[in-house]
Amino acid sequence: MEDLLRFLKTYEGWIYAFLGIAALIGLRNLVRAWEAWRSAVFGLERESALLRLRSAVTLLVFTTGLALLEFITVSFVYPTAVAFFQPLPTPTVTLLETPFSLPASTSTSAPAMGASTPSPATPTSEGCLPGQIEWTYPQAGDVLQGKVVLRGTINVPNLGFYKYEYRAVGTQDWLTIAAGNRPIVDQPLGGEGSGEWDTEMVTPGDYELRLVVYDNTNQPFPACIVPVRILAPDGG
Repeated sequence: MEDLLRFLKTYEGWIYAFLGIAALIGLRNLVRAWEAWRSAVFGLERESALLRLRSAVTLLVFTTGLALLEFITVSFVYPTAVAFFQPLPTPTVTLLETPFSLPASTSTSAPAMGASTPSPATPTSEGCLPGQIEWTYPQAGDVLQGKVVLRGTINVPNLGFYKYEYRAVGTQDWLTIAAGNRPIVDQPLGGEGSGEWDTEMVTPGDYELRLVVYDNTNQPFPACIVPVRILAPDGG
């Protein structure tokens, strides 16, 4: 399935060219068959011309249907399907060749009197590229409740597609919300009319949202991650 979708996307131009040639041939045959049918005098001639006319119409309908199917596949099916098939590469951790241990502490020191308690760290985004790959809503540390429209900027050269996902803090698996394949600048993810996410469908708590963008050779850009908090719906 994935290989077929990639083939249709990679050779999209050639497929349209082939179907266009087939449609022109069908149109030419249609005109000729129509003229032959109109000028036919005998019943056998008219029957033969009618058969050619039907064949030409069938070819035109068939090529038009294939072209429409190709357009729907590469424009709508491909971005969403490949978003589920394509895993995000896992970074490799390089371990030190020679292990070492820290010396044990021989004494403990009490905190100095009057020392202030460190304040909690401010939530920050990770891996985002301002003006290219970033969340514009929500931002790091935002609180979400109910239905929200996720917005962002996906404006990179040679864009292939992107997907946006979420996971609970402390878990490993990312869950895909949806995907898109057109550049956007501070717009709903997936384009106008898209991007809605119903947070009532997930358990309240701390979550991370991630944008994963691929170029047209399926090479990933750095993932853009923002931490958010989801509240229970009012009255829940």
